[in-house]
Amino acid sequence: MAGGNSFGDRSETGRRNIEGQADLDAGFAAGKALYEERMKLLPGLWMPPAPPWNELPVEVRARWQRTAAQAKTHG
Repeated sequence: MAGGNSFGDRSETGRRNIEGQADLDAGFAAGKALYEERMKLLPGLWMPPAPPWNELPVEVRARWQRTAAQAKTHG
């Protein structure tokens, strides 16, 4: 697996240093909360730890934000 990490990501989707990170994360607050809530469940499921929120690609953070928004409208 050349250029990937333990999660099977290609190197270009790995950790990114983004200017204005705080501004970007502010737009994903609900997604981050949901991600961190679910992250806490992994050890009880005998799963490896998930990467920290700030290491996720922007596309993945946006997907968590959409999931959180959908959960609010359906719950």
